[in-house]
Formats: sequence, structure tokens, C-alpha cells
Amino acid sequence: MHQETPLVNGEERQLKKTILEYMKGHNTVSLATEKDGLVHAATVFYVNIEFYLYFLSSPSSRHGENFSYNPRVSATINEDYSNWLTIKGIQLEGLVENIGGILKNGRIARAYVKKFPDVADFLLSPQRLGQAIVQKVAKVKFYKLMPSRIYFINNELGFGHRDELTFS
Repeated sequence: MHQETPLVNGEERQLKKTILEYMKGHNTVSLATEKDGLVHAATVFYVNIEFYLYFLSSPSSRHGENFSYNPRVSATINEDYSNWLTIKGIQLEGLVENIGGILKNGRIARAYVKKFPDVADFLLSPQRLGQAIVQKVAKVKFYKLMPSRIYFINNELGFGHRDELTFS
């Protein structure tokens, strides 16, 4: 049961603000991918710039291979709630694109390190961690998830309440 009503301008601005605050306050996104009729889920750490989500992964991972076959994904950003009346979270659908390595995406790498300072050496100075890490970092790529639709779930406003934000 989902209650959806069209948003007017002020409501849409507030929804955008709510979604961006929620994205900023969370760290992981669970991605659902598909290849040859087989579905797969993977959770990755992300940083958002506006509504775009950026994350690191290997093109040879199962989800990385799925992206190159079918870039369409569904995803969720949420917490592990124990009371269903307080559930809030994001469901989204969109496209994922491999945008290249860390050196090619310095601005995104810096935003990622700002959010996750523990990965600074891994991303920006892998040689400090040894040759094995340098080789792993060379294979890791940034991916960009471009939402076409985001739902913000808020059971505090009623069971199954969700508001939709669409992008053209």
C-alpha cells in the first residue's frame, strides 16, 4: 500500500532537501543488478554530489560485470529498523556508468575521502600501503549512479507513505 500524490513546488523543494540530507547522513547503498535473468545485490559505500551517487568497485566484480551488461539498477539507502512505524529510507532506480579510475576523478576522490577519511591512503597514496594495494587500486573504478526516480519512504507520515521525485 503506497500513498502517492503529486507534489506542488514548495513540497518538491522540501522533498529534495529531505532526500539530500538523508543521502548525506548515510554511507551505504544496496544495489540490485541483473544479467541473463539472474539478479544480484551488493552494498557499497557512496558519496553523493547532489542526487548522483559515486562509489568504488571493480569492473570484474559480479555487480561490475552486470553494470556493463545492463546499466539499469534499483537501490536502497536505509537503516535497520526494529519498529516498522518509524521506517524511513530511499528507494531509487536509475543507470550506473563506469566513469574511470581514481586519478581521472580527483574531485570525486576528494569528496569520497572527506566522507570516509580512513580510505585516504588507499585512494590517494596507495604506495604507502605496499605494492599489493597499488595493484588493487589500479583496478578499482568510480561508478556514477544517475537516478531517474527516487522514492522517499516515511512511515511516520502513515504506513507505506512515500513521495516520488523524478528526473528527466
